[in-house]
Amino acid sequence: MRPAEETGLNAVSGRLGALLAVLLLICVAPAMLGDIFHLEGGGRLEGTLEQEIDGNYRIRTTVGIVTVPASSVERIEEAETPLDEYERLRDQTAGTPEAQVQLAEWCAEQGLRGQRRQHLRRAIELDPNCEPARLALGYVRVGELWVDGRKVTQREEKAAAAAEAEDPEKLARAIQAQWYRRIRAIKSSLLDASLERLVRDGQRKIREIRDPLAILPLTKVLSEGSVACRQLLVEVLRGFPQDESTMNLALLALLDPNEAVRHGALAELRRREDPRVIPNYREGVRNGNDLILRRSAIALGELGAAEAVPDLIDRLTARRNRWVEVPVKQYVRRLPRLFNGQTIVSLGGSDLRVAHTPQVGLWRIADQVENEWQYRQVTVYRTEVLEALKKLTGQNFGFEHEAWRRWYKEHTQ
Repeated sequence: MRPAEETGLNAVSGRLGALLAVLLLICVAPAMLGDIFHLEGGGRLEGTLEQEIDGNYRIRTTVGIVTVPASSVERIEEAETPLDEYERLRDQTAGTPEAQVQLAEWCAEQGLRGQRRQHLRRAIELDPNCEPARLALGYVRVGELWVDGRKVTQREEKAAAAAEAEDPEKLARAIQAQWYRRIRAIKSSLLDASLERLVRDGQRKIREIRDPLAILPLTKVLSEGSVACRQLLVEVLRGFPQDESTMNLALLALLDPNEAVRHGALAELRRREDPRVIPNYREGVRNGNDLILRRSAIALGELGAAEAVPDLIDRLTARRNRWVEVPVKQYVRRLPRLFNGQTIVSLGGSDLRVAHTPQVGLWRIADQVENEWQYRQVTVYRTEVLEALKKLTGQNFGFEHEAWRRWYKEHTQ
C-alpha cells in the first residue's frame, strides 16, 4: 500500500471511530422527557410524579406507585423513563401477534410486568394459538388445547398485585431495577466497547456509583462480563461496607473462574475481618464439592483461620471411585526393567566391543493398541488443603493425617 493510500485509510478509520464513539454515547445518554428524582445518599428514582400529598411525592415507577418524602429528594431532573419509552413504542407497535410478543419481551427487560402481560394477552386475542405468548403466560399444550398452568399464572398475578400494593420493599425494588438498566447500558455500550477511551469512560461511570441499592445490580451485570469487568466489580464492592457487598465478595473469592479476581476479593475480605466469613468457608471445606472444598481451603489459609485446622486435616485426602485410563505404554516402559542386563557386542573383532542395554523398538505397534478405561477407587491428594495447613501452622507433615492430628493435639492442650 502506498503512503498516501495508507494515510487516507487512517483518516477514514479515525472519522469512523469518532462517529462510533458519538453514537455509543448517544445510546447511553437519556432523552429529556420524564423525571429522575435524585435522593439523599446518592440514590435515584426514575418515574413520573403523580401528585404531592402531605409532604410526600407519589411517583409512578415500573413496579407501581411508590411514596417518597419530599424532604429526601435533593433535586428533580427531567429525563426519559421506561414508561415514557413504553408509551412511544406501544403507539408504534403493529397489531400483529409477533409484534405484541416482541413488545412484551421488551417490557419484561424493563421490569414492566403488568404491561408485559397485557401485550401477551393481546397477542393471544389476535392469534389464539400464538405459542410464544401462551408459553410466556404459563399455558401448556394438551393435545390440541392450551391449558392454563395455574401455579405459574397465580404466581404472576400475585407479583402484579404486590407491585400495585404499598409495601416497604417497593421503593428499593424500583431503584434497583433502574440501576440494573443503567449499569447494563454502561456495560454494553462502554465497558464492552473496542475503543479504550470508551472503556475508561465506562469504568469511571461505574466507580462513581455510591448508592448501596446499586450493589445487587452491579453484581448481576458485571459478574456476567469479562475478567476486566469482574475485577472492576471487586474494586467497586470495596467501596461499600454493607453486608451485601461482603457476601458477594465472599462468593466471588470462591466461585469466580479467574484466580486474579478471586485473589482480589480475598484481599478485601482479609481487610474487613468480618467474623461471619470464616464459618462460611469452613462449611465450604466440609462441602462435598471438590472445587468448593479446595478454594475454601485456599481462602482459609489466606484469612489466617487457625480454627479451621481440624477441618483441613480431615480433608487432606479422599478415596473416590473414578474412571482411570490404563495406558499400554506404561506397561511397555516397565518391561525393560526385567531385562536390565547388558549385552556385549563385538564389532569387527574381539578387540572392539560395546555394551548394549536392551530397549523396546515396537512403539509403533504399541500405539495401535487402545488404552483401557477402568473404574477404580483412587486416593485424591488435595494440595490446596496441604498448602493452607502449612500456611496456618508453619508445619509440613505432607498428607499424613495422623502426624497432623498428633501435632494439633500437642499444641492445643
